[in-house]
Parts: sequence; C-alpha cells; structure tokens
Amino acid sequence: MYRLALITILFMFTLPVQASLNKCKDDEGRFHYYTHIKPPECQDKATVEMNKRGVVIRTHTVERNTEPETDPVQQAAIEQKRLEKERRDAVLLNTYTSEEEIDWALDRNIHPIELAIAGIEKRLEIATEQLKNLLKQANEAKQSGNTALSSIQKDILPVRRYVVQLQDELKKNHERIDELREKFDTDRKRFRTLKQQQL
Repeated sequence: MYRLALITILFMFTLPVQASLNKCKDDEGRFHYYTHIKPPECQDKATVEMNKRGVVIRTHTVERNTEPETDPVQQAAIEQKRLEKERRDAVLLNTYTSEEEIDWALDRNIHPIELAIAGIEKRLEIATEQLKNLLKQANEAKQSGNTALSSIQKDILPVRRYVVQLQDELKKNHERIDELREKFDTDRKRFRTLKQQQL
C-alpha cells in the first residue's frame, strides 16, 4: 500500500503541467487560441487567459504608446521653419531701430511703383481715347459703306491689345503695393513684439 502511494505521488509530479489556454482577437475580428507561443496575429493585442474549463483567469491588456511617432522629414521641416523665423527676427532687429523707420522703408518701396502707375494711367488714357476714336470711325464707315472700314478694323486690334496690356500692368502694380503694405504691416507688428520682449 505504501509502495502504491509513493508511485502515485511520483507519477503526479512527473506529469506535464496543464498549460492555460489563451485567446486573442485579431484586426479582422477572428479569434486565435494558443497555450505557449503567441501567434503573430496576437502580437500587440489584448489576450484572455482561461483555465481548462474555459473560465477566464485573467486578462492581459496591451499598453499603447500614447506619444505620437515623430516623422523625421516633418521634424526637419519644423526645425527649418523655426530657424527661418529666428533669421527673419534677427534681420528685422538689425535693420530697423523704430517703427517709424519701417514706415519710411514702406514709403521708399511704394514710391517708384506709384510713379509707374501714374505713367501707365496716362498711357492708358491716351490709348483708350485712341481706341474710342477708331471704334467711332469704324462705326461711321460701316454705316456709310466706306471702303476704309477694313483698314480701320485692322488698326483697332493692336490698340485694343495695348489697352488690355496697360490695364493688366496697372492691376499688377496695385497688387504689388497691397502686398508691400501687408508685408510691412506684418514686419511692424513683429518688430513691436520683439522690442517688448527685450524690455
């Protein structure tokens, strides 16, 4: 009897331990079961550990890295933008000593464009009057059946193109002035902020 008890005890200790059953759900919603080696589908997934009767013993959650991954290209672009901003700030402080100087610089930049606009407006006025006269002559020639109509119409085309060209130049020069005003206004505000930071 003693011998039988001893054999039973030895037999119990030599039996392989029943491993717990684990379960996980992959990205497609399918369940995978395993005992020892976690399948690739269960990597970075929450798993449930069960006993041999299927009762849940514990749940293993996966800790997610909450910090966003940094893209090296994006980081380089951000750094480049920061350096460019520092460079512009340094240029601004080294170029001007007061907001009045910024206003004077704006006036100096706008003045030649305003002169160009005045010249364009004068040429446009002359060309518009010339086109108006040609159109009038063409209308009169058409009504009277004058043979000079085709010649007048040929003269109209280049004058009309010239008027459109001058109008386009005028528009672009006004846009340049608007852009300069906006740029210098931004510079003035930034200069004021930088000076206040130095106090």
